[in-house]
Amino acid sequence: MLDVEFRILDVLTREIGNSLSINKIAEKVKTLYGSGDYKNIYVAINKMNKDKTIMLEQAGNTSIASINFENYLIIDLLSEMELRKKRDFLKNRQEIQMFMLELDTYLYNQDLIQSISLITPERNAKLNKTEFLVHLKKSNNRKTVYETKMGIYAILNHLQMIHTIRIDALVLEDNEISDLVKSNEANPVREMFYDKITIFSSQNFWLWMRNEIIKGTKIKTEETSTHPAKISEEDLVYNLARFGYTEFGPKIKEGKQICIEYTIAALMSSKDARRIDAITIILAKNAKSTNYDLLLFISRKYEFAEKILGIMKSLRNLVVHTKMIVEEPIKLLEAMNIEEIKADEKRMKDRLKLYHVT
Repeated sequence: MLDVEFRILDVLTREIGNSLSINKIAEKVKTLYGSGDYKNIYVAINKMNKDKTIMLEQAGNTSIASINFENYLIIDLLSEMELRKKRDFLKNRQEIQMFMLELDTYLYNQDLIQSISLITPERNAKLNKTEFLVHLKKSNNRKTVYETKMGIYAILNHLQMIHTIRIDALVLEDNEISDLVKSNEANPVREMFYDKITIFSSQNFWLWMRNEIIKGTKIKTEETSTHPAKISEEDLVYNLARFGYTEFGPKIKEGKQICIEYTIAALMSSKDARRIDAITIILAKNAKSTNYDLLLFISRKYEFAEKILGIMKSLRNLVVHTKMIVEEPIKLLEAMNIEEIKADEKRMKDRLKLYHVT
């Protein structure tokens, strides 16, 4: 694969749900790689169109490019792209190579793992940390899924201690990833898909992606990451109202839709006790729709896992319909050696009564 073709595929996969003109692709290539000659990119795109690697469609006077998932060979090409990205990233990073070798060895026999992607690798490497998206196959055997998650977290905790590197992992099943990547809400999976290297079973990842696109899933990636502490007041008030918590005073205006897990992280970053109390209310009201694996990942990343463990344990005691739902995430946090910061159960009970949650 030529350098220019590799770079075009990289841009198209990052923006897989978006329409990109040749001009826009050239701009993105230049941003990512420091150079991007329009003429070379134009010639390469037309060659790739002739080879049926990509498709070109006319929109007025503009040619829009997209990956041709009808081409049988495209999965191999995209896997080759992932392997090249992996090699380029690991080339001069011996310590990370050893870490990856051990990771592959430990996780090889985990049958439910469909793929593993390394998230924002360059930025995280500079911070001596890694982030993973672990994609599990869909299974109706809840016990097997739970045991797989426990095993993955145990392995990553072990590797974290050996290599003195911070590891944050988001472990999700097939259907959960599908729901999150097509969601209108800002969420970590949409952001992860923009800047990742699939380091384990890249063919499985792209086969999954092709199947999703062929069946009509509208994939949405997001270049800009959400920082919970920087969510605007207007957006926070709007999303709190969406999740069933309203306050006296602030006028609710329609804003950016943000997932409940990021909203909880934004509340945790506040020093306002009233705002932190809102976590109890929205978790109780949205117990069945909250993605607890996503909440666990965000709570570890933004360092409030101890507090969320205390809140979930109190919810288990106070709200009947949450008891079974929070049991697994509680056990997973405990398996990660998270030490609970106890919640004020009396205060929680009063707030729940005020919002008619029992």
